[in-house]
Amino acid sequence: MKNTTSLLIGTLFTLISTAFLSSNIVFAAKNNVKVKGTLVNSPCVVLPENKMMEVDFGDIRLLDIYDPTYELPRRELTLVLSNCDLTIAKKMKVKFTGAEHRQMSGYLALTDTEHNPGLGIGIELASGEEIKVNKFSSLVPIIQAGKNELKFNTFLKATPEAINNKQIKTGQIAAIATFLFEYE
Repeated sequence: MKNTTSLLIGTLFTLISTAFLSSNIVFAAKNNVKVKGTLVNSPCVVLPENKMMEVDFGDIRLLDIYDPTYELPRRELTLVLSNCDLTIAKKMKVKFTGAEHRQMSGYLALTDTEHNPGLGIGIELASGEEIKVNKFSSLVPIIQAGKNELKFNTFLKATPEAINNKQIKTGQIAAIATFLFEYE
């Protein structure tokens, strides 16, 4: 008798669940899909292959950093703009956003600030005009329709305190920034 009862309950459960699964009950929520975006009239495009840039400073000797007469080398950074349309804009500004160095205003902080808090990265236009981190540059002309290359210099700089107290440590350095454009 006990086996028959469990078989009967199991069969009843199977019939009820089959009824629920096979029924065509439709649940609909009102306004549950939202579509959004922004239409822009951008004069230039940064192609996907040009969105990630890397600057390699190579090996820098500590002796050179500590030498007050030695100027650390600049490393070029080139941002490539494509499909530029001069009928939309002829000038632009660029901004590099990132963590600003605590002691050197306008300089990019290293990602590992605990290891070398006295080092920062400077950015300047090819003309030598400094671009402060998180601030727009002065206006730069868009030279031609189509492809344009914007050239910048990046450089490593140490605080006077880090130099005087010989606080700079050997090891890897890295910093991260995002570039933004504003057209006029």
